[in-house]
Amino acid sequence: MTSVRNFRPKLLSLCASTVLFCGCTSILPQSKIQANAIKESRSSIATSSNISHLSQAALLSSGLDEKTCMTKFQDCIQAVQQSVFSQDISQDTLAILAELHYAQALYLAQKPECRTLLTRPPIDPYYANAPVDDATTQTQQQTKTICSNFQLEALYHTVRYSYAYLFYDALAGKNQQRHIIKDSDIKAQDLYHLAINAIISQIHNPNGIFSHSFHTKNSVTDHKYHQKHYDTLITKTANQQASQLTIYIADDPYYTNNLKDQNGKLTELISTYDSQKPNLQITSTRSGIGVSFVSSLEHRKKTDTAALLERLGKNNDNLDQSINDRIHPMGHLLLTAIIKPVGNTLDEVLHTHQFQAHLFNPYQTKKIDILGQDYSLVANFSSAYASWLAENNLRQLSLLNMLTKQNHATLPELYMLSPYNPNQKVIIMLHGLASSPNTWINLTNSLLADPILRDNYQVWQIAYSTNLPILENRYHIHKLIMATFDKVDPSAKHAANHHDVIIGHSMGGVISRLLVSDDNLLDKLQEITQDTEHDYIQGKKDKLATKLLSQTYHDTLANRFTLNTLPQVNTAVFISSPFKGTTYADYWFTRAARRIITLPLNLTKTITGTLAHISDQEAVKTSVLGSLYLDNGASQLSDKSSFVALTKNVQINDNVTYHTIMGDIKGDSQNGGDTAGKLISDGIVPFTSSHLDGAKSETIVIGGHDIHENPKTILQLRKILHEHLVASQAQ
Repeated sequence: MTSVRNFRPKLLSLCASTVLFCGCTSILPQSKIQANAIKESRSSIATSSNISHLSQAALLSSGLDEKTCMTKFQDCIQAVQQSVFSQDISQDTLAILAELHYAQALYLAQKPECRTLLTRPPIDPYYANAPVDDATTQTQQQTKTICSNFQLEALYHTVRYSYAYLFYDALAGKNQQRHIIKDSDIKAQDLYHLAINAIISQIHNPNGIFSHSFHTKNSVTDHKYHQKHYDTLITKTANQQASQLTIYIADDPYYTNNLKDQNGKLTELISTYDSQKPNLQITSTRSGIGVSFVSSLEHRKKTDTAALLERLGKNNDNLDQSINDRIHPMGHLLLTAIIKPVGNTLDEVLHTHQFQAHLFNPYQTKKIDILGQDYSLVANFSSAYASWLAENNLRQLSLLNMLTKQNHATLPELYMLSPYNPNQKVIIMLHGLASSPNTWINLTNSLLADPILRDNYQVWQIAYSTNLPILENRYHIHKLIMATFDKVDPSAKHAANHHDVIIGHSMGGVISRLLVSDDNLLDKLQEITQDTEHDYIQGKKDKLATKLLSQTYHDTLANRFTLNTLPQVNTAVFISSPFKGTTYADYWFTRAARRIITLPLNLTKTITGTLAHISDQEAVKTSVLGSLYLDNGASQLSDKSSFVALTKNVQINDNVTYHTIMGDIKGDSQNGGDTAGKLISDGIVPFTSSHLDGAKSETIVIGGHDIHENPKTILQLRKILHEHLVASQAQ
């Protein structure tokens, strides 16, 4: 007999075990349980490998399962319709049919006969993919066409039923009332968008069977959306009526002119659902209806590291390169696509075989009318920007341009990040030392995420080689910007030609200040020469200065040393800019890096060829003028450089409003005791160097030299741009 003393611990242990066992479902964190519940309720074929519970229940009530439905699809659809069509067609029924047809499209895509055929000869003829005879190839192609047509029909059905679901009230003639969004609403919209994406991608696939039929035809116009006819595609399956897809594209000069330049064809059409789309940490988007695509233009600017290395090894002169060849309009078209079944009633939509695809310019079209009601049009404004960044490797190119010994100078290039808009003001961005336009990724996307700024500003970014002397870069950048405005607006009447903004970081800020200043640096050069050269060339100073500033050499140097404000710019923002130089440029490791940076040979032969005519070469090397053109850009950022001595007191044009933003890496500005800013530094540039008297605003951000990526900097820039917009509109 078991004693009570021995029995009690066993009983307690058993109870504890039972509680733990029965409560095992509660071991998961509450947030995890909630997440699973939401995931399960919103799961569908669009988000997982299985159809939703609603569709599974419909199949179950028809005596079917998902696998059987896919293999005997027509019988499956007929059984489902018979089981749920006993009453008027409901939205739930439409949702089920849309999902089942999309599942069928995915099922067909995996079948061998639907996959793209090998378009190249096999690597080894002894493998299974060895060459087949022409008859077999033709049979395979016919089989693929049949399968692809069935797949396309399944996608058309998905569009039909999901569209009918989304606009059910309008099609059924009911009063449209706002209601709480259901999980099935989100699922239907996902299916609608995925079907659009699949149809456009399939008919545009360069290896697909329909790619050959894509060309521009401008004879027919869609007046409702102001679009031109692009193409018409007719497909037919063995047991169904032919379906017709009429495609229209935005009647926008930028779009239609670019299409004409490439024989009317859209190339490399990539959607936001595509794995090829580059990823960005921050994206600028607009929610709504439709699918966002990016099309690459054939004549776009595209560079890579291998091409640059090959070019650097050639002995060619780039100083005479056409300036128009360095102005690059946006090389990617941003498009938003929708597909609509033709019809104004539920019955018409469910039985039509006519479909219309519309490709919009999302910059110009924000809302579209569908059945009498306006809907926001989806857009991913960062997609084209991301594609441009991904295929140009600008960061690597910048470093190579700076560090590689070159036979020629790499001149600045200007990139427009969106199609030129005459009604939008321009923001010009200049990066810093050893950097590239990549440095502006987060800032640009954050600014464009603001709908007011996106609607009123367009961004131009300058890529320049930071090994060149700063004055040489300023000269070519000024020419490039002026040439760009002359190219897009020769009459200077566009809003884009007035009240623009320039933003520069680090060395880019130093150059930006020179671009909004009016000064004759040759006069200042003579003053500095008199102050500094005596110790080096005593007895020869007057002779050297007179010869350098004689009329012959004055004409050669005047464009480099005469500063003229960009007439289009009335606001400037300087971020971590060393106007008075930095001691960081003289640290041992920085000096070592400066020795690696070399000047292009043709620059020293042409610009400094002026100096070569002077008989006393030693005097030239030790002169102020010699250091201005025989020192690279990195060396000139030293607070002891001749460049800083020459430019530190340059005055900004009175018509230009300017702002400064600087970093405080140690947070010394927070203690309130350093009113002169002597202790404040971003780790590279001290406050005393980046401070400018007369700035409309001066913002100190806790952070290092890369504060242009800091959220507080971005917030301040947004504030500046909003104020600039209000002030510009008032003028």
